Amino acid sequence: MKNLKRIIVGIDVGSKSNHVLKRALILAKQNKAKLFIMHVIEAPWFSLPSYFGGEDDTIDTKALHKKIDKKIKGLNQEYQVSYAIFIDEGKVTDTLLYKAALIRADMLIIGANKSKKKNYLATRTEQIVHRSSLPVLVVKKSAKEAYKNIIAATDFQTQSKQGIAFAQTIFPKAAISAVHGVEKLYLGDSYALVGRNFSEYNDMEKKNADENMKNLMKKLSLKKGEVLENGFDTKQIVLDYINEGSYDLTVVGSRGLGGTGMLLGSVSTFILRKASTDVLVYVS
Repeated sequence: MKNLKRIIVGIDVGSKSNHVLKRALILAKQNKAKLFIMHVIEAPWFSLPSYFGGEDDTIDTKALHKKIDKKIKGLNQEYQVSYAIFIDEGKVTDTLLYKAALIRADMLIIGANKSKKKNYLATRTEQIVHRSSLPVLVVKKSAKEAYKNIIAATDFQTQSKQGIAFAQTIFPKAAISAVHGVEKLYLGDSYALVGRNFSEYNDMEKKNADENMKNLMKKLSLKKGEVLENGFDTKQIVLDYINEGSYDLTVVGSRGLGGTGMLLGSVSTFILRKASTDVLVYVS
């Protein structure tokens, strides 16, 4: 599994960026990685030309750089991590992902900006996650220490297994568990076939899931794995399990799109939006 050498961090200049920066510093310290701190000024506001003979309304990027550097130096006293700061103009998602590719970053860290709709991420956060071709750590909570208790939502597919292995590499001291929700069929299911024995089908699905979890735990040396079947809403039972536990990070996998971006499954998207923990979305 590839080690972390370069981590790009997308921030704004507000106080909440401290959580993102501190999480990035902790992770960089753990992995002896270099941080590339990126602040993007939205193109329409970077330079507003005056059409009435006055001076252009521009942002003082030198002062902004100094402000960000001062913030990082204060947080970095404990960690002494090497870092560089970039301030660029453009659309946030495009510019951040372009810079990540340019510096050959191994991971992207961003904050979880919330939309006005409760418990949902802002559109920009989801855009970055969905279009990224490298793992994305979405920070939702304040960072006080390294992650200790990690839960991985798994469908037993390759991407999910790679995500867990990646988490084991970059969070070597954390306890990592796995959870899987069994999707049941019932009589009112629009996909159900008339005349089929649903009880027998559901029992078989549970048995297969138990076997897959056993193999996953053995292969990745996991100490704990849980197969859930309490109800018919797989997404919700997995989310409830995560939010009711004492976890500080959730790992989910994606389905890659040839290096140009990724496609999250419905469960992964649901967890990304609503999990109370930080979320690591893995894409190879």
